[in-house]
Amino acid sequence: MTSKIKWLLPEGVDEILPPRALQIEKLRRRLVDLFTQNSYELIMPPIIEFSDTLGGEAHDELSEVSFTFRDSLSGKNISLRPDISSQASRIDAYRLDSEFNPKLCYVGDVIKSKSLVHSSSRLTVQAGAEIFGDATIDADLESIELMLSSLKTIGINDITLSLGHGGLINIIIDHYKKLLPGEEDSIRKALSTKSTKDIKEIVENKLDKDDMKMLLVITELFGGKEILAKAKLDLVKLGDKALAYLDDMENIVSRLDLDDVQIHIDLGEIQGFKYHTGLTFSAFIDDAGYPLSKGGRYDGISEMSDPRPAVGFDLDIVAVSKFTKYDLNES
Repeated sequence: MTSKIKWLLPEGVDEILPPRALQIEKLRRRLVDLFTQNSYELIMPPIIEFSDTLGGEAHDELSEVSFTFRDSLSGKNISLRPDISSQASRIDAYRLDSEFNPKLCYVGDVIKSKSLVHSSSRLTVQAGAEIFGDATIDADLESIELMLSSLKTIGINDITLSLGHGGLINIIIDHYKKLLPGEEDSIRKALSTKSTKDIKEIVENKLDKDDMKMLLVITELFGGKEILAKAKLDLVKLGDKALAYLDDMENIVSRLDLDDVQIHIDLGEIQGFKYHTGLTFSAFIDDAGYPLSKGGRYDGISEMSDPRPAVGFDLDIVAVSKFTKYDLNES
């Protein structure tokens, strides 16, 4: 359906017209059904939050992309949510019985002050599922498998699963932050683009030969399962904790039973948010130049005195709907 006139809307704001609006609504319903059938409980967090408590440990990152304004009733600044997973973490920490390990799911609008990397739109519908209180590899595996099932149930096939590790990235960044004060953001950006040229410019004449070589090698640590064994040799200087993270990834890869999904390892991958503390994962297809879904472990984001284990994923239903083979005539 096309519009009779070009209606003026704010930049990055779109109206979704028939038949696509119905398609997106049916995809939303399918995801909620899948989540709840797998024992995830549905939550509906508010679309506004007080700005000073937005996001917990991810406050700074989320504040950068949120719309904030003065509330006439409270006199405080409030923000429109740019993410729901952090709200789920707050609900787990402060609203639910902490003796249990809840599994929560959600579907709702999110609004960002900046356009998304994969879209010119600042508005979308985010769906996701989170596991709280479970620090085991079993929870990581469950989250990965549910993410893949979510895409398949709405008509996405031929998926590549990409695995990284936020904890390993944090160790790498901390190592070079001490050697190159003030260059953290530049190093993150160079690693995210795998730009050896930028890295050489950043570290020129500032690092010894071994540290220079290791940073350049990190940009090449992507490929198949064999990359994990190579990384254990290349990153030994980072210490036992880094090697333990690689052991965990080997364990997870060995336990994944994914005959119809390709596995890609990327140890230099920088996820969208810095709050990930463990395994990170994302799903790609050849037709899209961006992940259709992403997730990972983010223990401690709720700012509780005792860091709360958490792992989960989310997807952008509006973006994914461009690639789904879902038939509108299906129920």
